[in-house]
Amino acid sequence: MRFLDKKIADKNMNIQTQSWLIDRRHALKALGSLISLLMLTDGAVLGAVPTPKEMRGPFPIMSTPYLEDGSVDYDGLKRELRWVDESGCPGVIWCQSNDAIDLLTTEEKFRGFEACAEAAEGRKVVLTLGANGTNTAQMLEIAAEIERVAERHPGVRMAIISRPPDDVRTEADIEQAWNELAKVAKRPVIFQTYGTPATPTPSVALLVRLAEKHPAIYGYVKEEAEGYAAVERMSELSAAKPVIKTAMAGWGGWQWLIQLRHCGCEGLVTERSAFAPVLAKLWRIHESGERGLPLTEAYAMFRLLCDQRNFPSGLRGYPLYFLEKEGVFRNRVSRQYTNSRVTDGGSFGVGKAWKLEKVELTPLQCRELDALYRDMLEFVAK
Repeated sequence: MRFLDKKIADKNMNIQTQSWLIDRRHALKALGSLISLLMLTDGAVLGAVPTPKEMRGPFPIMSTPYLEDGSVDYDGLKRELRWVDESGCPGVIWCQSNDAIDLLTTEEKFRGFEACAEAAEGRKVVLTLGANGTNTAQMLEIAAEIERVAERHPGVRMAIISRPPDDVRTEADIEQAWNELAKVAKRPVIFQTYGTPATPTPSVALLVRLAEKHPAIYGYVKEEAEGYAAVERMSELSAAKPVIKTAMAGWGGWQWLIQLRHCGCEGLVTERSAFAPVLAKLWRIHESGERGLPLTEAYAMFRLLCDQRNFPSGLRGYPLYFLEKEGVFRNRVSRQYTNSRVTDGGSFGVGKAWKLEKVELTPLQCRELDALYRDMLEFVAK
């Protein structure tokens, strides 16, 4: 190959078609890098702020991997991001689970942001980073760092997710905090409607008002009202489109099927990264227009994976076995609140004090999880 094609030069890359010879191997490598730069879902340059249509689908929250001494395994975090992306999920989130928000230091979060961005280089996955805080000032500090990470990694599609600051007590407090966030954020922000037991749930009217005021960044919602109220609010959010761009399910996808079929739901945010292949397949089935049995079967497989009763529960329970089996995690070690309440929906506690725990499984439980792992892979492959 003596010359790079003039069509590539026309892509504003300022490649002059001079008569210099280059080795075929290096030419192909250069061409591959150029194509990676130019191939976009919307024809824009890779690294552009995610478009509304890219902010759809399953966005699993990555579980934080730890080393045996309780320090964060940043290499494991990179492996997890790559695995979720290669499983077919359009987005990935870190660090948004209750224990990660509370039990990681700001410095650990910042280092993790950088590790995630490094792992996302050259990929189309939307990397969504959590900007949360005990107060508005801390939330803004973290959001500002996310923007700095985005500047250092212009080739990465990056978004933000934020829950109400821990100290808000009224809807007016939430509105003020998220108006302040709009002054810092330069990319899509997913609103998480649940913060802590002490923070109020923002009304649909507030979410719509903020999206109208800041249309370039707001209009994405992870709906987390408890019980059937989540279904009703999902319908309200969908009725507010196009101001509301994407309404996503939460709470582990407990009501995702009804929300997909009947409520205009367009995604899921859940700390179920261990089951990313099934999440991705379920979304592909939905996007094909299917609303019948194949969608039901995919959802049933997802729920089967989530609902192994009497196994070590919580989002950092037996699902860690899948990540360890996949070679993503080195172990099943977790930070846990010193005084914790573990449920199928996650770990809940107060403060930042933690203890180290390891998920222990019986041989019989491991054999059953091995069978479920095979079932998952066979289901995805068919």
